[in-house]
Amino acid sequence: MNAQDPFRELLNQHRRRLSVYLRALLPAKAQAETAFQETVSRLHQQIRQAPKTKFAQWSENIARQVALERRRHQNPLPFSDDLFRQLADTIGPLLDRLEHYHGQFAEILERLPPPEREFLRRRHELELTAEQIGLTEERPASVVSRDLTLLHATIVSSLNEEVPLGPPLPGGAMDLGRLSDQLLDGTINGDGRLILETLLLADAPSQAHYLRHVALECELNWRYRGEPGLPMATLNRHLSTREKWVTIAFATTFLVVLAFVTFVVGNRLNAW
Repeated sequence: MNAQDPFRELLNQHRRRLSVYLRALLPAKAQAETAFQETVSRLHQQIRQAPKTKFAQWSENIARQVALERRRHQNPLPFSDDLFRQLADTIGPLLDRLEHYHGQFAEILERLPPPEREFLRRRHELELTAEQIGLTEERPASVVSRDLTLLHATIVSSLNEEVPLGPPLPGGAMDLGRLSDQLLDGTINGDGRLILETLLLADAPSQAHYLRHVALECELNWRYRGEPGLPMATLNRHLSTREKWVTIAFATTFLVVLAFVTFVVGNRLNAW
């Protein structure tokens, strides 16, 4: 087994965790997915600096740097620099229970009535907007959005009862969840963004609840559109210093032999 195999195994074990961490810091789905690819690439480049323990903390530090760099190209920012730092500092430890969260999610989803599962499928697999769903069902988009908010809140509440993720649900959890969902799907307006910032700043229970909704959004995307894959095409193993010198020595020897053979053959041809 080469040095890359355990690295890929570690990445595979932490890919969901990294995806949720990045989505919490970069709520826009496309931004978070691009940042995930970049993070994996950087982790691989620094594979020989990877610690033998605390891989999650090490990889999240690199993911945080990637997210910080990508924020420089976002306008408007999803939240302030202060809130970014708070989330980056506090949500990592909460993700320790994410695998249990992932396992329980499938069971809770299966317990939902078929119409609610179909509602989630249309929203997250077909990626239909509330307006599009409302047109097909002859319902106002506002009602569709309300029903989706209630459904998400029900799932989050059930998940938290069976797999507690951080402090108890805060007061106003419904409104906080609604605004979190809007931030994640890109429909939040300026006033909503300001209210969400106010609710989350320096409030650990609210930040934990935001993370629950981020985790739910990721779980729904993975369920209906596939889990985050590792960009293995970018994981071409970098040679160690020793391997580079061996390669150079081999190439040099090959060139010397080739020159010698060319010289001998050339002399013989001239002799003829």
